[in-house]
Amino acid sequence: MCGIAGVVGYDQVQLRAILAQLQHRGPDHSGTLAVPGTPCVLGHTRLSIIDLDPRSHQPFSSPCGRYILVFNGEIYNFEELRLNLERDGEQFRTTSDTEVLLHWLMKYGVSGLRRVDGMYAFGFIDTKAQTLLIARDSIGEKPLYYSEEVIDGEPRFAFASEIKGLLTLPCLNRSLNRHALLDFLRFLYTAPPHTFYEGIKELPPGHYRQVDLNTGRAHPSQAFYVLENTIAFDEDMSSHDAPGQFRALFERSVELRLMSDVNIGIFLSAGIDSNAILSAAQKFPKHRALHTYTLQYSKAYDESQIAKRIASEHGLPNVTIPFHELDFHSSVNRMVDMFDQPFGNSTALVSDLIARQASQSCSVCLAGDGGDELALGYPRYRAILHHQTLERLPASLKKIISSAGRYMPEKGAHAVSIRRAKQFLRTLGQPLAESFLDWSTYLNTSTLAWAAGTKECTTPFYEDLVRTFMRYASDPVRAAAIVDMKSFVPFNLLQSADRTSMAHSLELRTPFLSLPLVERMLGLPSQIKMGSGVKPLITEAFAGRLPACILNQPKRPFNPPIQQLLQSNLHDLRHYLLHPSARIGTVLEKKFLNSEIEDFSSSKRDNSTLLWGLATLENWLQRGK
Repeated sequence: MCGIAGVVGYDQVQLRAILAQLQHRGPDHSGTLAVPGTPCVLGHTRLSIIDLDPRSHQPFSSPCGRYILVFNGEIYNFEELRLNLERDGEQFRTTSDTEVLLHWLMKYGVSGLRRVDGMYAFGFIDTKAQTLLIARDSIGEKPLYYSEEVIDGEPRFAFASEIKGLLTLPCLNRSLNRHALLDFLRFLYTAPPHTFYEGIKELPPGHYRQVDLNTGRAHPSQAFYVLENTIAFDEDMSSHDAPGQFRALFERSVELRLMSDVNIGIFLSAGIDSNAILSAAQKFPKHRALHTYTLQYSKAYDESQIAKRIASEHGLPNVTIPFHELDFHSSVNRMVDMFDQPFGNSTALVSDLIARQASQSCSVCLAGDGGDELALGYPRYRAILHHQTLERLPASLKKIISSAGRYMPEKGAHAVSIRRAKQFLRTLGQPLAESFLDWSTYLNTSTLAWAAGTKECTTPFYEDLVRTFMRYASDPVRAAAIVDMKSFVPFNLLQSADRTSMAHSLELRTPFLSLPLVERMLGLPSQIKMGSGVKPLITEAFAGRLPACILNQPKRPFNPPIQQLLQSNLHDLRHYLLHPSARIGTVLEKKFLNSEIEDFSSSKRDNSTLLWGLATLENWLQRGK
């Protein structure tokens, strides 16, 4: 895992300034290369995982010198690709996946990426064709940002693994991107191509962009991979056969993600997903001994003793990481420091804590991101079935039910459940696609319009998700999982996974997001994945191999107690968002902000997650963009 950067039309000094901001992503080596005969400079900061020898340092050039690569990520099937290339006469001087990717691109170009199983972002130079190609992996595990400006009449282009690198560019357009703001207010994350900076774009997953080095002109981004075009829809799969197919694909995914020349760990909880990873990993003892890391919460949510016992039964060491009470101001600062823009998923604070500890003894860890989407583990998936049932009732009765919970206070231990129930009931009578998105977001369309002071508040991202759901409406639960895999997974979960791990020079791998597994499991009818119990697709796949103590465990929250944090810092929160000097009042209606604070302080609504997101927005605005 690494940090990559490149500039076209800027000098090497500027490239080094970008790399300095990416040092945490790759502390083992830093290198730059002014590409001969071009106005391009490439840079790389390396975290050594495969082939630790200096021969695999980057930027990496072909023997003939025509091709140059900077690459961030891991190619899990690189040994298979290498054999394919060797059969055609290619020769290699390292054992790295970097060199394999270079030769693969030399031979097949963008069209060959469909056969690459991995997480990656890269910049690839062809000095003869005078082109720079940047690309990002199909699911969106690795980030890639770019900027294009015209300075003194000359086009300039730059790319980097994180926004903070590009913020060093001169003459960068730092004005607020309105699409990003609207998406953030609804989802608490942004979606490509937009970031909060008008002058910085994010390359979407499965896309590439080419820059003509002669003219400096960047061509529009294009897709080399479209998830929906590759899903293996199988309406005839039986509930008897599905777990076996899942197990085979998942075990192969885990085996590939155990590939490493350094120590490997697992983020282990008492949940099904991480224990499925551990069970599959134990099938491949030839790999290095695993370390396990578990967060220790308060008694109400703590599962560390169960995880410690499970690790001990497998003969593995377990590090328990105590969760300490958060400080409001330092926590908000930490979020914006990591993401370089507002980000509302407070779970990142927990991941940050675990990654900090894990990085002391490992350079690679496996985590369970994506398991709930593939195995339908979220309550909102089952809520779709209840919504369909209630929609059959007479309109007058639906209206009564919809208004029944309106005045229930959202406080105490059940605040989250009450909030979700009220959110669910409010959507009765709406189209199912919009209802599902409302359950997954924090402001519905009408409230968003009020908050932002505009009638035009539906962004292309939101509209695309509605259309996606509608395309698969014959199986709405499957439609919801596909929507989540296009949105929540890459732009929320994986953004968090990358930033929190790489902040500590730790590579995080996600076995549930292997392309063969995703494409096959998303295509299964939802009814064969939603039997009795929690995530039967996984539990039946590993029947007899998962500890009995986890099978009936309630789904515990991984996120920190943000409601309690804001309640105990209510004065600071109020001052932060409502003081006359607060910048957030310049982009949101002050009546909206007052209403949100008052509803929370009176326990009328548990809108703590939204308020947390708004606090990160204020923090970003205070930094002067």
